[in-house]
Amino acid sequence: MEDKLKTLKNYETMVEALYDQELLRENNIDSSINNEDSVELMPMFGEINEGLRILVFEKDYENAMKVLEDFKNSPENES
Repeated sequence: MEDKLKTLKNYETMVEALYDQELLRENNIDSSINNEDSVELMPMFGEINEGLRILVFEKDYENAMKVLEDFKNSPENES
């Protein structure tokens, strides 16, 4: 059975995307960043299409969302 890729989240900057990708990696979730080359070279492409996107396998989507949400809501990250 082939597992399809699903967009997890869109990003405006590469730094944000790489940070979340590292969180996913630390939780054993494979991911890739789509459109990184075109947006880095010409930032206006981020507004035309969906910008930077982290893609995960459908089977990992729910877990990946939970990892990012848990991190966002952790006491250490509250301002």
